[in-house]
Amino acid sequence: MRDVVVIGGGPAGATVASLLASFSHDVALVTRASPPAGWLAESIPSSARKLFSTVGMLGVIDSGRFQPNLGNTVWWAGQPERSEAFASDAAGIHAERAALEEALLEEGRGRGVRVHEGAPVRSIERRDGEWSIQHGDHVIRARWVVDASGRAGVVGRGSRREDRPTGTLALVGRWAHDRWAGPGASHTFIESYEDGWAWSVPLSATTRCVTAMVDPRETELEKSADMDGMLLRELAKAPNLMRRLDGATFVGGSHACPASLYTSDAFAGEGHLLVGDAGSFIDPLSSYGVKKAMASAWLAAVTLNTVLTDVGLTGPALEFFAAREREVYRRYRELSVPFFEEAAGAYGTPFWEARAEAARVAGGVGRGATFEGAPVDPADRVDATEEDDALVGHRDVREAYEEIRRRPDVHLTPGGSAGTADLPLVRDQRIVLAPHLISDALPDGIRFVRNVDLLRLVEAVRGRDQVPDIFDAYNRSGGAADLPDFLAALAVSVGKGLLDLSDWRPTAWRRTI
Repeated sequence: MRDVVVIGGGPAGATVASLLASFSHDVALVTRASPPAGWLAESIPSSARKLFSTVGMLGVIDSGRFQPNLGNTVWWAGQPERSEAFASDAAGIHAERAALEEALLEEGRGRGVRVHEGAPVRSIERRDGEWSIQHGDHVIRARWVVDASGRAGVVGRGSRREDRPTGTLALVGRWAHDRWAGPGASHTFIESYEDGWAWSVPLSATTRCVTAMVDPRETELEKSADMDGMLLRELAKAPNLMRRLDGATFVGGSHACPASLYTSDAFAGEGHLLVGDAGSFIDPLSSYGVKKAMASAWLAAVTLNTVLTDVGLTGPALEFFAAREREVYRRYRELSVPFFEEAAGAYGTPFWEARAEAARVAGGVGRGATFEGAPVDPADRVDATEEDDALVGHRDVREAYEEIRRRPDVHLTPGGSAGTADLPLVRDQRIVLAPHLISDALPDGIRFVRNVDLLRLVEAVRGRDQVPDIFDAYNRSGGAADLPDFLAALAVSVGKGLLDLSDWRPTAWRRTI
């Protein structure tokens, strides 16, 4: 009997299987045949390099098999063109989905994953604490199952909750050129229009994938077999992107695939985890789909490494995983609100108004919400002990930072509502229970901000009223922070009530007193 069977050989499945094998667990992976070449394309931004490095797959990005992703060129909501370039020595990649899957599975095989390809899963059941998975004519038994089967949701489909107001269909085609050239030849192109948006990525020196995202309820898909014509009609609404295809030849053979959003009511259950797109699917607009999948896989591997070695931590570990997956989906939806609201304001169409409202609801924000600080991709939180950097942009934290800078000295004492609680965090590829700080403003607890240990920081404050002295004491006590990260963590501690700064309170606190 295996320790774990992973169902699905996409980025999430290949990554979680590879990691578990590297942790010395007995892992099998079951996957259907790879998608045909030309079926799907992936755009992976340069910010994914940290994540690929953490899961030991940076070599996949740097292998030279894929086109470099050197930036984005965007025409959004009728605004002028915006272009962002990535450093050539820190590029992301554009990849055929089939080629990316094979590269990741190859890594897994090298780490000892037993890969079973081609035959579909015919049945799956759990009895007496043991899973039985039949694929083709073979049966595999395992203690745990990871459902990484994407939209198919072999295990997870029953707990899925779809975002019905924003049904989306992707229409995909290819353009060929002798040699792509000119500005942005290695960029992702994105353009919005009244009732959809389009994007394009280069997959080779001569081929580009172009995709239109539409509402399936507004298309003639079921009435027409002319998929090529349907795609071309949509892309005619994106003139800036199409101008970048001047001189290229439409290859034809277009196809459609579902791209509607969904999440799950239960990301973890008795003997199983839902990983990557099996648990939730975010808008392709973000280009963070692969990053999200691999970050989910990393935490799933850490979770299973924990429960396979210490059954007593099963409950806290599963809840930690599920809570993180719920928050990642919520945060992505929150970050999409200003983009959808901008498009809704520009076009005033049901397509964008429905998406803006659905994102507000799913993200837990109000109409016309403002976002303080730079948005941070939740998938960059590879170390689950780190607090989302968005916290540093909160108004009370910014006010605390300015007040600390203004004062010649600081008199800091433990916050009146502050305390500690043992909560889960990741340490050495396992989930452990460790002390966290809590306050009225942070009832769910916090331990790290930008890798600064807040417990150590609070101890360093004692008996010191000069910020340089506190910084020096923190680093001498075993911390390893640079000054900007330390100041951010200190501002969070003060702004969120973990530490009290004499004779000062944030504006929001003063209003409630």
